[in-house]
Amino acid sequence: ISHLKHNFREFAPDTIEKCLNCTALIMGSIWGVAAVVFSPSFPINGTPIADFYRPALFACLVSWQAIAALTSYSSRFETFIYFAVAAILPGLLLLTAYPSVVNSALTGVGGLFFFFVLLAGRRLSDLSYQSLWLQLRNEDLIHFLESSKNTVEAVNQKLALEIQERRHTETQLQEINSNLEQKVRERTLALSDINRALRNSQERLTLAIDASGIGLWDWNMSNNEIFNSNFEQLLGYSKLEMKALMGKMKQIIHPDDYATVKHALLQHLRKKKPNYEVAYRILHRAGHWVWVEDNGRVVAWDAKGLPLRLIGTRRDITPEREVEEKLRLSASVFEYAAEGIYILDADFCFLSVNPRFSQMTGFSNEDLEGKHLFNIGNHPSQPKEPLYTATLEQLKQTGDWQGELLEYRKNGEVFPQWLHITAIRNHDNQIGHYVGIVSDLTQRKEAEEKLKYLANYDRLTGLANRTLFYDRLHSAIVAARDKNEGFAVLHIDLDRFRPLNDSFGHELGDALLKKVAERISQTASDANTVARLGSDEFALLLDKNYQRNAVENYCDKIIEQLRRPFKIGEHELLLGASIGVSLFPEHGRELQILINHADLALQQAKRMGGNSTRFFSEDVKSISIEQVNLESALRKAIFKDEFVVFYQPKVCLKTNRIISTEALVRWQHPTMGLVSPALFIPLAEEAGLISAIGEIVLYKACQQTAQWHKQGFGHISTSVNVVAQQLQRGNLLEIVDRILVNSGLDPTALELELTESSFMDEKDGVCQLLEDLRSRGIKIALDDFGTGYSSLSYLRDFPIDVLKIDQSFVFRIGQAEKDDAIVRAIFAMGHSLGMKIVAEGVETETHLNFLKEQGCDVVQGYLISRPIPADKLTLMLQQEAREGLKYLA
Repeated sequence: ISHLKHNFREFAPDTIEKCLNCTALIMGSIWGVAAVVFSPSFPINGTPIADFYRPALFACLVSWQAIAALTSYSSRFETFIYFAVAAILPGLLLLTAYPSVVNSALTGVGGLFFFFVLLAGRRLSDLSYQSLWLQLRNEDLIHFLESSKNTVEAVNQKLALEIQERRHTETQLQEINSNLEQKVRERTLALSDINRALRNSQERLTLAIDASGIGLWDWNMSNNEIFNSNFEQLLGYSKLEMKALMGKMKQIIHPDDYATVKHALLQHLRKKKPNYEVAYRILHRAGHWVWVEDNGRVVAWDAKGLPLRLIGTRRDITPEREVEEKLRLSASVFEYAAEGIYILDADFCFLSVNPRFSQMTGFSNEDLEGKHLFNIGNHPSQPKEPLYTATLEQLKQTGDWQGELLEYRKNGEVFPQWLHITAIRNHDNQIGHYVGIVSDLTQRKEAEEKLKYLANYDRLTGLANRTLFYDRLHSAIVAARDKNEGFAVLHIDLDRFRPLNDSFGHELGDALLKKVAERISQTASDANTVARLGSDEFALLLDKNYQRNAVENYCDKIIEQLRRPFKIGEHELLLGASIGVSLFPEHGRELQILINHADLALQQAKRMGGNSTRFFSEDVKSISIEQVNLESALRKAIFKDEFVVFYQPKVCLKTNRIISTEALVRWQHPTMGLVSPALFIPLAEEAGLISAIGEIVLYKACQQTAQWHKQGFGHISTSVNVVAQQLQRGNLLEIVDRILVNSGLDPTALELELTESSFMDEKDGVCQLLEDLRSRGIKIALDDFGTGYSSLSYLRDFPIDVLKIDQSFVFRIGQAEKDDAIVRAIFAMGHSLGMKIVAEGVETETHLNFLKEQGCDVVQGYLISRPIPADKLTLMLQQEAREGLKYLA
């Protein structure tokens, strides 16, 4: 079975066993039947021979059965049992069917035999099994040995090959090892070089970081430790200071940037942005703000997605910000500049223009882009080509050109421009671009023309001004020298213009000057030049070789025309004119000499009362020199205290006693003696010295009046004249206060006399000044009333206490009814306004009687006393007090 199982593996073992069992059963049955048939007990009739051979044959069959069973089926005991049972069962059935002693003996013998056969079969089965098992093992062993032999041989062959390969490999390994050792040595040297280069690179990196100002930071967010590098150089803080500030960064981050920094950090920590990037200002240790830029990112997160470590850099971007600011400003300048700006490439083609250039020319950036500088518009430029060529050549050589050009606007209009082109060089010092700055000169040209006009013509009258007059005069001198001819220079000054201008205002004064210019121009239509030199001064240049008599007649016509009334609005104004004349070459051959001599002649004409003409002469020059000397002496007199005060008493008509005085200045010259005010007062006004003299008079008058009060004449007051110049200086109130304090005079004993012209300029300021003076108890008197041109409303508007009638009206009392009527009107008006009336210049009884009839309050004049020194007036007061004198009967 094992053999069959081993050699017939395609059949199932159970099937083979069943087949063998069935075969054994069948074969046993056949042998058993055969044995029964040949058994001696089997009932069959035969021959004796057959009966003899039957037992022998039976015995043989039984033996053969046993032998066959033992030899064929003993190797498998189960099959042997099937065979034995099948073989013996027919005999047992036969013996049972035919019982007999023989059969019983046979049954016993057969049973015993069957038992021994079973034992033998069992023994043979075990031996067969062991033999078969050993045979199978031997076969397997032989097969294994053969297989092992083959394997060993294969292994031996393989080992031989491997040995051969190993030897070859060893040879290769030795070569490789040699090469490897060489490479290791080379790599070691290379690594040394690399390490050296790495150290150098690290050193360079460190130096580069130090030089670049970049700081490295590493923030361990788990323990809030921060590592910083290079921050001392960057921000000026030491490591200890920086560590202390880490938790207080809000203190050093600019307030305007803190929210930005916080937002950028949170955006990155919340994974909304891949990197932490922000630029902000941080406070330097020195106290100034530094722009820095942080760049970093989280490099480690925990299991919950929270950041553990943030690494980044911080660098100083202050210079970049400054550059950005400069670039922004440059862009703003380019965009919003008041001048046209354009940028050209190296070939002088437009790249960009600013809005002002487009506004100026009408060409937009698109119109000009790519076009040549001097090839814009549809207008030929052949006449200017040489200029353009020279311009381009100069730009290529020097890189700079500027000058004036006439160019076209887009609409075809020609306009002047000032162009300045500068080359912009690249890093190789090659010209890469040009920048042009264009100024539209249209308005400038118009302004220049206007300035040229204004520089040469008077804006108010349209006449030539001083500059043009001098230029024409210079030309006339040159022409006269060449032709050996003469000409005349006329210097005209208007008489009484300033009082009119002060009284009626500058607007009316300007209108009056225009009328004067028209009349002079019409009268002197054949003059070379009619000019206004300034204010109320005019000049004429007569270059027709006029004789002296003709020039004099010319001047008389001008004066006559100017003396005619001027109708200005509702006003009819009267003027006069004084003319000074200098002749070429008689009075000078140089421009300035002619001008000076004409001016000297004019001054002489004015001193003669005006409305007259004077030619220059040596006498005039002498008088002018005297005026200069007199002015110099006048200045010295102020410092030497050469001025004395005379007093003219004022008498009250009700009490017929002296109640006041008027302080009048006199000049006690060391060599000339007592100088009349008529000589030095006008000069003092012209020289600007009248204010200083007025202050001297005010102080001496207050001091003297205070002295009279101490002497018992407490009822005496004094009046002092104040001129317009003192009001214009703006310090009159301070001067009065100081003098009152220094002199000790009661302010109620002081009266200030002002002329009408003093009120007309800066009316509001003068009115406030007078109110301040009155608030101190000082009285205000209006002097020379009736001689000015002011409106009567000023009497109402200004705080006036006393009205003084000018002596010119008093002098004509009784001579003309109109003059008497004017005086009566003044009295009526003054009394109705609550003012005290004072009449000056009273010299006759007729004057006195008329004034008494009109209710005059106070009079002064030669009828009472001339102006006298203080000591003489003191005697008068003493005599009046002692004898009770009455000055007016």
